[in-house]
Amino acid sequence: MTGGIASGCAAKRFLGFGGDGTLLVRHHEHDPQEIWLEGNLLGVADSGVVRCFPEIQAGTVRIEARAADGTLTRATSAVVPPEQARLWDVDYDQVLEGRAFLGLCD
Repeated sequence: MTGGIASGCAAKRFLGFGGDGTLLVRHHEHDPQEIWLEGNLLGVADSGVVRCFPEIQAGTVRIEARAADGTLTRATSAVVPPEQARLWDVDYDQVLEGRAFLGLCD
């Protein structure tokens, strides 16, 4: 019974019931992209650089990249673990471990 309780607690933490993570975004579209999270505008990501969005509520989220005129470029769902970083590569529609890119957030 104890093993079930421990694994249940770990699952809740990983699924985002508490804590924040960091979302990093990169793309090579010609124009800057508006980055939307769960229907809320986070900010704009310029082409060819990594844009950092710290303190994103951890859990499974819907992310969208849109041109300035509102045209959807790409959308995906991603799991953002607490106290960790995830990199969304818009061009390849991949969500990757983002720890190696955190130095670009300063």
